[in-house]
Amino acid sequence: MEKLAIRGGTPLRTKPFPVWPVHGEIERQGLLEVLESGIWSGIGPKERAFTDAFANFSGASHGLGVANGSISLELALRALRVGPGDEVIVPALTWLATAWAVLQVGARPVFADVCPSTWCLDPSQVRARITPRTKAILPVHLYNQMASMGELMEIAREHSLGVIEDCAHAHGMQIEGKGAGTIGHVGSFSFQSSKSMTAGEGAVLTTNDACLAEELAGLRNCGRPLTPESGATFGSNYRITEFQAAVLLGQLSRFPGQLERKAANLRHFRERMRDIAGIVPTPVNPKLTRDGFYAVSLRYDASAFGGTPRDVFIEALRAEGIPMEFTYETVYEAYLWKPGATRIRCGAGESPEEMLGFGSDCPVSEDISRNSGMKLLHHVFLGTREDVDDVVDGIAKVGSHCDQLRMHSLKTMARKKIRGLLNAVRSRS
Repeated sequence: MEKLAIRGGTPLRTKPFPVWPVHGEIERQGLLEVLESGIWSGIGPKERAFTDAFANFSGASHGLGVANGSISLELALRALRVGPGDEVIVPALTWLATAWAVLQVGARPVFADVCPSTWCLDPSQVRARITPRTKAILPVHLYNQMASMGELMEIAREHSLGVIEDCAHAHGMQIEGKGAGTIGHVGSFSFQSSKSMTAGEGAVLTTNDACLAEELAGLRNCGRPLTPESGATFGSNYRITEFQAAVLLGQLSRFPGQLERKAANLRHFRERMRDIAGIVPTPVNPKLTRDGFYAVSLRYDASAFGGTPRDVFIEALRAEGIPMEFTYETVYEAYLWKPGATRIRCGAGESPEEMLGFGSDCPVSEDISRNSGMKLLHHVFLGTREDVDDVVDGIAKVGSHCDQLRMHSLKTMARKKIRGLLNAVRSRS
């Protein structure tokens, strides 16, 4: 009988998948030009060229470069006048920076659950969480899906709310011909190192509102306006550098070709995954007119694999050389979120636990985070069709030999139980 790698057998794959980030002479030449120009920051020519090109690619009237994708969310909230006493509705399943930005402006993040099919903010859950204090909605286009922007914008109009699209995973994505980051009032794109375009860090804010563009420009550039006749505002220094912009110009030139390759490989992946019961990619959105996915999200059904927990299945896949990953933790359960309880400044009558959303009820997000969610990052799909076949073959191999994982699963659960007991003892001491 074939032996799984996690049990001492031969891994299905030993060669690496495509590495990320991709770079070459374009980025090298751009960096050298900036170095020799002496213009290294301060809204220089490379930044203007990149932000204009990226806004055009996305379908936005304005693009403004900033230091990173966490700051960009914070600036968008400030531009919409969100502050102390306000509430902002955010999805429970996202990277915690989405909610952290809300706390940074003194407002309270209110967690809403996600749709089971897309893992993006559920409009019905948003409606249920609106209060007189609600000031904005902050949907996230997660992994390879876009939020239901039509419904969310309708809710926003009914209640006079601002909408900020977190597009960290959605570079180039379009729904019904409309680009991510152009449907809400402001869009926020991250260029952190794992993203599908990267300069290590950096971000762009997009908007079709000229007044918001002026506000954002001042907030990121010490109050300086976009144009001299606009007049100064008030702000700090959150500028992107010319070095980052030079790298991003190179990344943008590669991006359309990368999208085509990833889309072709994703189609092949979906076709082959039809033969594997128990692991299902999130469904294709027929309204999506351009896919700019950051990751492929998949739902795992333990009952199809003899009750093998997802965590054990992923561990077995990794042993076979398949780089399967966990999804984000539900924000209010994340290990990086809980230490914040001692650092949060609260208003009268509020506790840190309330501000941080502890005890929120988002069962769909919790199930994805704890039991059923997994993902493959975008660069896996920059390779060949044979690379994609290896991923599917690895899943099939582990899935057909789950009997070998039972003992490993029992040991894993025992370790978790012991860790839980030790943590409980430590918390009481």
